Amino acid sequence: MSPFCLQQNNVLHALQQQFPDLRFHPEHLSVLRDTGHCANAVVMRYKDSQVDLVVKDFARCNWLLRKTFARFIIAHEAKALEQLSGITGVTPHCYKLGESMLAYPFIEGTPLNKIKQSGRRLPRQFFIDFETLVSRIHQQGLVHLDLRNLGNVLVGPDGKPYCIDFQSAIGFRSFPAGLQRFMKGADVTGVYKAWRILCEEPLPTEHATYLDEYNQVRKRWIFRGYPVARLKRRLKRLICSRS
Repeated sequence: MSPFCLQQNNVLHALQQQFPDLRFHPEHLSVLRDTGHCANAVVMRYKDSQVDLVVKDFARCNWLLRKTFARFIIAHEAKALEQLSGITGVTPHCYKLGESMLAYPFIEGTPLNKIKQSGRRLPRQFFIDFETLVSRIHQQGLVHLDLRNLGNVLVGPDGKPYCIDFQSAIGFRSFPAGLQRFMKGADVTGVYKAWRILCEEPLPTEHATYLDEYNQVRKRWIFRGYPVARLKRRLKRLICSRS
């Protein structure tokens, strides 16, 4: 049996353990993303008439990575999603299927990077709703930290914004006030960056000024990246160098 078939079987088994009243079949499992990188999860989707789930699985990574980096990332993202449970615009549930596997309901929508590629423009209200969603995330004490990546924001069938991929999210309240502002600014400028690129109307002057000033500070920021992102990169370099 190939490594990928073995991984598929493991995913189906883990789903069966999580949902014992349902039945899971391989024909309903597909791959959404597989970069082949030694420290990246394979992202799958299981969809049938009863469930529609995204599954992140690090099982094909080496043993050391699964026990360190993958275990940390899965636990970290699960904790973030649980903390944000109940916020419209974030997946409502998540399921730890193992130390290196996480599942959550699939969110239907089109990523902003695909919107950009298509040349479409979005109404101003979308970005107002996006800014409100970011504010609600911050009210729970978390920053996403990767919303400048247009692939992490979806336009749902209802025209509303949805945020995905919280593996870089972090609680900010234990940091000094200045760093808290900078971290929250990373999310807010993610909204304004998308607004500037994709909105039918120009970015308001005060938002444009904030975005430009933040970008200048970001260029001079002495700490490259954020705490979780730096840790991820260090673990990747360490473990991949030993593979």
